[in-house]
Amino acid sequence: MLDEPRNALLAHQRDYLLSCQLPSGAFRLGPDRDQINPYFTNLALISLVRLQEREAVRRYLDWYLQHLSQNGYINDFRLDSGQEIDTGAADSEDSYHATYFSLVSEWVESCGDTSWLYANQEQLAYLFRGIARLQQKDGLTWAKHSFRVKYLMDNCEVAKGLDDASYLFALLGKEALAREASVRAVACKTGIANMYSRLRRSFAMYDRSHPGWRKWYPDVTSQAFPIVYGLCEPDIGAMLYQRMTKAFPRFDTFDTGDMYPWMVMGVCARMIGDEQRVRTMLDAATNLYIHGPRLPYWLIHEAGRFIELLLDDQEPGSS
Repeated sequence: MLDEPRNALLAHQRDYLLSCQLPSGAFRLGPDRDQINPYFTNLALISLVRLQEREAVRRYLDWYLQHLSQNGYINDFRLDSGQEIDTGAADSEDSYHATYFSLVSEWVESCGDTSWLYANQEQLAYLFRGIARLQQKDGLTWAKHSFRVKYLMDNCEVAKGLDDASYLFALLGKEALAREASVRAVACKTGIANMYSRLRRSFAMYDRSHPGWRKWYPDVTSQAFPIVYGLCEPDIGAMLYQRMTKAFPRFDTFDTGDMYPWMVMGVCARMIGDEQRVRTMLDAATNLYIHGPRLPYWLIHEAGRFIELLLDDQEPGSS
C-alpha cells in the first residue's frame, strides 16, 4: 500500500506534468529541463487525457502538427533563452508518429468530439504516410529513413499506432486509409512475431541481435515491450517475465544499474499479474524519485506511466 494517499499523488504528478507545458503547447522533459522530446511527450500525455486535462493535450497536439520537418517527420527541440530551437535530430521517426496516433486516439475517444480530427485529417494522413514509408516487406519499420535498423521496442509501438490510426481514419470515414492502416498493423505484428526465437527464448532486440540477460537496457527492457503491447502469447510472456525477474530480481526497487526508473516495467508486471512488484515500484518511485534524491531523473514519460499505474491500481484502501 502506498504511504502517500493515492489521490494526493495523482494530483501532485498531474501538476508536475502541467508545469512542464510551455506557452506554445510543447512540453519540456522536466520542469527544469531545456529539452523537448515529442516521443516522450506522446507517452506522457496519455495520463493527462485520463485525468481529463484535455485542453492541455489539445494544445500539444496542435504544436506537434505545426513543427513537422521538411521530410514529414518531427525532431527534438531545445530551449534557448525561451526560444524553441529545432535540433535537426530525433531518436526515431517510426515511434514518434506512431505514439502520436495513440495519443490522438486516446484524446478523441475521451472527448467524444471529432471536430479536431476532421480539421486535421489531411495532416494525419500525411503522418501515416511517413510511417508507411519506413515499413519494409517483412512488416517491420526502420527507426529512421537514414537509420535502417528495425527495433523491437519501436515496432511494438508502431503496431499499436497503426491500429489507432485505423480507428481514427474509420471515424473520419476514410475507409481506404483505415483498411490500409489495419493491414499494415497486421503485417507489423507478424514481423514482430518473427523476431521471436524459440531456440534463444527471446525476441531479437533489433534485426537479429538477441539480448544478453545481464544488461538492463536495451537488452532486458526490450523483452517487456511485446508483453506491454499484448504482442506475444501468454506462455511466452510468462517465460520472458520469469527471465527478467531472475536477471534483475530487484528491478521494482530500481536496482538495475540504471539511474532512470523505467516505469514501463511496472506496466509489464501488471500485464503479467505481478501486483506485488507494481506496488513496490510505486512506493519506491515515490520515495526515491518523486520525493527523493533521484528527482532529476524523473521525466515526463515516467510520471505518465506512474499515473497510469496508479489509476489502474485496484488495491483496497489505495485511494
